[in-house]
Amino acid sequence: MIESLISGKLIKDTELKTSQNNKQYCQFLLGVHVGEPENIVISGIAFGGHAERIAKLGKGDAVSVIGALKPTEWQDKATNETRRGLSVTVANVLSVYDIKKRRHTEIPDNSAQQDRPPYNADKPHHRPFNDEIEF
Repeated sequence: MIESLISGKLIKDTELKTSQNNKQYCQFLLGVHVGEPENIVISGIAFGGHAERIAKLGKGDAVSVIGALKPTEWQDKATNETRRGLSVTVANVLSVYDIKKRRHTEIPDNSAQQDRPPYNADKPHHRPFNDEIEF
């Protein structure tokens, strides 16, 4: 098994489904840019809360997933050729909507603060992160 972090754009709308065992899941296709002009398509499946989050997204939305990546193989129905691809089973997911949601909860709801970052960038000695890495 290969653990992976994959970022790309959904190439079709998603749909939340329920299995025979009453568990929610979402299958999706992710277009990943690997160089000009080509992209690769990675199929994916997510379960539970991750499936709910992906199902809220639509075609063209950017998303990053972490999960188990494995090679897949199938017969093309039209040409009867053997095709190969990649499939990911999602362990975690992040979209731009998650980031926007987090930013709105960090910034107080008043007009003076909404245009500024959540730290004082005007003071060069102020470090917004609590780590020992100097830049």
